[in-house]
Amino acid sequence: MSIKAVQDENKYLDFIKRIIESKSGLIQERANKDSSYSNIVNVSLRKWRGDSIEVLAHSLRQADTDTPQGTIEKWACSSVTLFKQLDVSLEVAISDLHCFRSAIGEVIKAEAIEKELSIETFYDLLSRFHSGVDRAIFRITIAYSHPLSDAISSELSIPIVKVTNSIAILPLIGDIDSTRAKDLMERALTKGSALGLQYLIIDLSGVSVVDTMVADQLFKVVAALKLAGIQAVLTGIRPEIAQTMVNLGIVINHIPTFASLHTALIHLQKSKSTLRF
Repeated sequence: MSIKAVQDENKYLDFIKRIIESKSGLIQERANKDSSYSNIVNVSLRKWRGDSIEVLAHSLRQADTDTPQGTIEKWACSSVTLFKQLDVSLEVAISDLHCFRSAIGEVIKAEAIEKELSIETFYDLLSRFHSGVDRAIFRITIAYSHPLSDAISSELSIPIVKVTNSIAILPLIGDIDSTRAKDLMERALTKGSALGLQYLIIDLSGVSVVDTMVADQLFKVVAALKLAGIQAVLTGIRPEIAQTMVNLGIVINHIPTFASLHTALIHLQKSKSTLRF
């Protein structure tokens, strides 16, 4: 590396140091808005936020690229894995990054005023920082959209989203073949039991075809969930799908059904005792 390259990379070391010094305050500010999480999740989020702030601070180094071997790329991959393990929405990460953009921007501005930076230098500094935040948001979104492993891919194709302590939603999209039906069974049972669910809402609004094979697989999933102490509820059966099911003689009277997710959630939250196993 040339002398100029080294100088360019170390140009804003004082700013990087100042951002990292402000890390504790920024983390606490975000933690105050997440009091609903368990202690374990809060501890993990605090560490992730600290790592994220350092990644954003070091984006001021011109040599820190966005290659697969780069700091931001590695951070994004580990972030997605962590958020999946914690069962925390990726929206939390995106929201944090937006807040850090604003808060760290203020830190940079204050330091720039103190050091009496020229407009040109200040513009270069802010450009590097905002570019780093943009890369971070882009990379974590890409990592989430393109899973890092088969395990994560399976979770994303059959996502179970917890909405209350006892209710979760499983939105199905696309066709259901024998392989996916097996994954659905395993995922529903494993995740449902791990989350301590009473009800699992299976939303079919994204399923294009429900034939006898698909219905049979769904019935097996519902039966298995019932044995595990979880009541399955179906939503999102479109009129044309309902007509096809009737024509095929598929009867689902034994499974509670609702027109929409919204209707099902309201019903379950207001009268959980209505549905019996």
